[in-house]
Amino acid sequence: MTTSGTGGLDAVLIVAVVVASIALMLAWLKDRRIFGDFPLSAVVLWLVVAVPSILQALMPGLLDMFRRDPTLIRDGQWWRILTSVFVQDGGLAGTVANLLTLAVVAPPAFRLWGAARGWALFLLGQLLFGLLTTAVFPSTGAGNSGATLALAAAAAGIGVLVRPRMPEIVLTAVIVVGGATLVTVDDAHGFAVLSGALLGAALVTLFPPHSMDARRAGESLRPSAL
Repeated sequence: MTTSGTGGLDAVLIVAVVVASIALMLAWLKDRRIFGDFPLSAVVLWLVVAVPSILQALMPGLLDMFRRDPTLIRDGQWWRILTSVFVQDGGLAGTVANLLTLAVVAPPAFRLWGAARGWALFLLGQLLFGLLTTAVFPSTGAGNSGATLALAAAAAGIGVLVRPRMPEIVLTAVIVVGGATLVTVDDAHGFAVLSGALLGAALVTLFPPHSMDARRAGESLRPSAL
């Protein structure tokens, strides 16, 4: 199992998952604008990840200081499971791709979930991805791709609270099938996608965001729901 990709197929699958996730979030929001009503919390999240990732070019030691290293984690440096999200191990191309993906995922995600739930999904996604790639499929690495994919895919879990329409069902299927296929091609990012969907389902069940409360209330007034 790898965290750095296995070829062209996994890249296509990740792009498909991200695009479907953004489309699904906009569908739940009933808004076609990715950057509409731009939430400050999304900017803060992006800066928290981007600043050390960019500084890494001037201070290469940051990667060694923060990256995920199963051996060091087992020796007590447990914080690396989380701090590995603040640096990148994919060079310039990987850094640009990860930060760009976060830039387009975070705004609709934080508008949909709100700041507290958005941060929780991102951090829990990183925690689960870090534990998986430390204990189950040990690998040394860094980057925000796992946490970003979990945050994006969380939208697939909303269908447990709100009755989805056909477009939302199709988009949810693309996300889940894309995640499962990534797992079959030995890309650990598939687990980030699937865990994100499960986190979304759990979070929306226990602490539904106001946007979903309003959506559900509106549906209850439709004749078909009476």
